Amino acid sequence: MNTSTTSNPIKAHGYRRLLRCVWAALLACALASSAFAQEGRLLREKVHSPALEKNVTQEATDRAVSIYLPPSYDLSPNNRYPVVYLLHGIGDTDETWTTPWLKDAPWQSLQDVMNRGIAERRFGEMIVVMPDARTNWGGSFYTNSSATGNWEDFIVSDLVHYIDGKYRTLARPESRGIAGHSMGGYGAIKLGMKHPDVYSVVYGINPALLGWGQDISADNPAFDFILTKQPKTIEEAMKGGFYPVGIIVVAQAFSPNVNQPGTFADLPFKRMDGKIEKAEPAYTRWTENMPVYMVDKYVANLKKLRGLKFDSGYEDEFKHIPPTSRSLSASLTKNGVNHVFEEYNGDHRNRMMGRTGRLANEVLPYFWMLLDK
Repeated sequence: MNTSTTSNPIKAHGYRRLLRCVWAALLACALASSAFAQEGRLLREKVHSPALEKNVTQEATDRAVSIYLPPSYDLSPNNRYPVVYLLHGIGDTDETWTTPWLKDAPWQSLQDVMNRGIAERRFGEMIVVMPDARTNWGGSFYTNSSATGNWEDFIVSDLVHYIDGKYRTLARPESRGIAGHSMGGYGAIKLGMKHPDVYSVVYGINPALLGWGQDISADNPAFDFILTKQPKTIEEAMKGGFYPVGIIVVAQAFSPNVNQPGTFADLPFKRMDGKIEKAEPAYTRWTENMPVYMVDKYVANLKKLRGLKFDSGYEDEFKHIPPTSRSLSASLTKNGVNHVFEEYNGDHRNRMMGRTGRLANEVLPYFWMLLDK
């Protein structure tokens, strides 16, 4: 005898429909909660730097700093996080990282890259600190200068102490890294080279001024322009294009001269008998600040780093960057320093952001892989 019962098909259909609605609502809530959980928080505040107080170029000593806090920061008050210090290039500010590079496009700002990258598990939760190191002429090169102030000390000491004191960081070098683009790439490599007791992982993105060559040489007509016109203001220097301004920015960092009104800097070249020749001591001071020629001095420090990586686009508009990056890699290899150097198809900026960009796929995953959590 068949003892099974047959339910009312109309009621069964209604029940299944109700279940589908409930599950759909629960799924929507879960997705909404997940999306919300992937949103970190971006702050911008002022940090006072005693290291910058004694400068003659009237640089502001209260510096803007953008800070990205990861999604769980406010929800998990006992959690502490590794920190990446991210340095900008010449002419830029901290907001270059936080302002979308392309309008109305995803993956175009640091905070969006972090949010999406964490959500897709490309890397985990980290605090990212982006200081404004733009001087009145356009850049600090993250170097101590009698003209513009002690920018190395600001980044390595004042800023790190401020961030560790106010935010829930893992306040140790094993959990602290430094990266940067162009001038910032130079700064990351130089500061990492000199301060492995502060940063354990370093990434230089298209790092500038690693050494002499190409457009960073006496062959650049910008040197002749400066020697001829002797500009005293940015407006006068800009008449020769970008390079005269950029050269003076570097000179203020590498070869400052507080007794040289206007630029407060000495050039590494001079005109002699109609030719441009090396000018001392400025030329030597530039050389001593270029990482290619610093490796021998800092080999022991470099070998303490957990990771050192830098890259260069084949088509970089600043022609010295690819060959000097290769030279740095060769010098590191010669001295037995473990590192990664990559060249890729791209120019100075065009492969930086985006879903397939190097920030999301190379830089941030590198720190997540090597920093202590």
